[in-house]
Amino acid sequence: MDSDLEKVNPQIVPFIFNLNKLFERNQIRKSSVCAILPSVLFLKNHTFYSNFAAGKNACEGLLLFMKKNLNIVVFILALLNTLESLSIDLYLPAFPSMAKIFNTDIGHIQVSISVFFAGFAFGQLLWGPLSDKKGRKPMLYCGLLLFIIGATAIYFTSDIYVLWAMRFLQAFGGSAGIVIGRAIIIDLYDKHKAVTIFSQQSQISGIAPIVAPLLGSVFLKFWGWNSSFAFLCIMGLITFFMVYKYVPETNTRIHLSDDEMPDEKGLKDQLKMIISNKDFINSTMVGSIAFASLIIYISNAPFLFMEIHGFSSSTFSFIFAFNSLALITAAYITPKLIKRISNSTLLFAATIVLLVVCTLHILIAAENLSVALEIAMLYLSLLAIGILFPITSAHALSPFKEGRGTAAALLGFMQLMVTFLISALIGFLEADSIIPMVVTRSGMALIAVWFGYRIFKTHKVAPSIVARSGN
Repeated sequence: MDSDLEKVNPQIVPFIFNLNKLFERNQIRKSSVCAILPSVLFLKNHTFYSNFAAGKNACEGLLLFMKKNLNIVVFILALLNTLESLSIDLYLPAFPSMAKIFNTDIGHIQVSISVFFAGFAFGQLLWGPLSDKKGRKPMLYCGLLLFIIGATAIYFTSDIYVLWAMRFLQAFGGSAGIVIGRAIIIDLYDKHKAVTIFSQQSQISGIAPIVAPLLGSVFLKFWGWNSSFAFLCIMGLITFFMVYKYVPETNTRIHLSDDEMPDEKGLKDQLKMIISNKDFINSTMVGSIAFASLIIYISNAPFLFMEIHGFSSSTFSFIFAFNSLALITAAYITPKLIKRISNSTLLFAATIVLLVVCTLHILIAAENLSVALEIAMLYLSLLAIGILFPITSAHALSPFKEGRGTAAALLGFMQLMVTFLISALIGFLEADSIIPMVVTRSGMALIAVWFGYRIFKTHKVAPSIVARSGN
C-alpha cells in the first residue's frame, strides 16, 4: 500500500503518519479526514501543490490548504444562515405595497411570516436525518433548489394563497442550510473550537438584520416589492454554486463500504438517544429560550419605540440597528472569553446577566423611566443572547458521534416551537402595553438560569484547562 501511495507523491507516507498530530493540534475532528483526504490526495490544484512543495513536509502543505478552504467553508455556512434573516427582514418595508398588489390587508401579508416559520420548523426535521443518511452536500443542494424555486414563484405571483404556499416551500428548503450547517461544524471541530466557529459565523450573519430592512426599502423604491425576492433568488444561486465548489462532504459514514458501515440505528432509537442526553436537553432549552427572547424583542420593537415612545421610522431603524450590533459584539468577544473561562461558566454567567437585565427592564417600563435606560437594557439582553447562541449550539450537538444532523434538526425545531408557544401566550395578553413582553422575557430568563446551572454543575472545568484547549 505504501508503494502505491508513494507513486502519487513521495511525501504521502510521512504525511499520513503525521496527520493525527496535525488534526489534534488544530482541533479538527479526526473523523473529518475520511471525508476530505480522498479529494486532497488527488486534487489537481496548483496552489495546493505549490504549498505542498514549499513546506517542510506534506503536513505543512495540507495545513495551508485546509486553513484557506475551511475559512471559506465558515463563510459559506454563515451565508446559509443569512438567507433566513434576509428572507424575513428584506420584504418588511414592502408590506403596504404588497397588500395593494394582492388585494388584501396587511394582516394577510403578515401571515406569510408565520407560514415561513412553520416551514422552517418542519423542514429541519426532514433535512437533519436525511443528511445523516444521504450526506450533507446532496441535501444542501435539494434545500437550496427549493428555496430558489419558492423565491422565483413569489416574484411572479399576485395571489395571496400562492404567496403563502411558496413562502412555506422557500422556508422548508432554506432550513436545510441552518440545520446542515450546524452538523458540518460539529463534524469538523471539537466542542471548544466549535464555539469559536459558531461565533465567527454569527459575526457574518449578524449583519443581515441590520442592513436587510434598509436594503428592502431601496429595492421597493426603485424596482418594486418583488425585487426583494429576485434578490433572494440570486443569493440562493450564488450560495448553491459556492456550496458545490468549496464545501466538503463531512459526513464520513457515506464514504464507508457496506461492510465497514456501523450498525444504523433506527430513527426512533436515534431520537430516543438524543432526547435522553442531558447535555442536549439542557443546552437546547437555554438556546431555545434565548432565541424566543430575541424574536419577541424583534416583533415588539416597532410597537415599543414607534407607538409607545413616538419615534419616527428612521429613528426606530437607527435604534434597531444599534441594538443589533450587540449580537455582532457578542460573537466577537465570545471566542476571547472562552480562552479564560470554561464554556459552561460563561453560559451560566450569560443567563444570569439576561435575568438581571430583563428584571431591571420591568422596573424601567413600569415606572416609565428614561428611554435611554430601556435601550441600554435591550442592548445588554441581546449581548447575553448573542453569547448564548454559539455555546448552546456546540454543547447540544457535540455529544453525538452519529446522528448529528438529526440532533441539529431537533435543536432548530425546539427553538421555533418554544418561540411559537411564548409568542402565542403574549398575543393573548394586553396589547396596549409593553409590560407583558418584558415580564415574559424575565420569566424565560429565570428558566434559562435553572437550565444553565445544570450545565455549569455538570461541566465545571478549570479556566487553565479551557485556555489550553482553546489554543
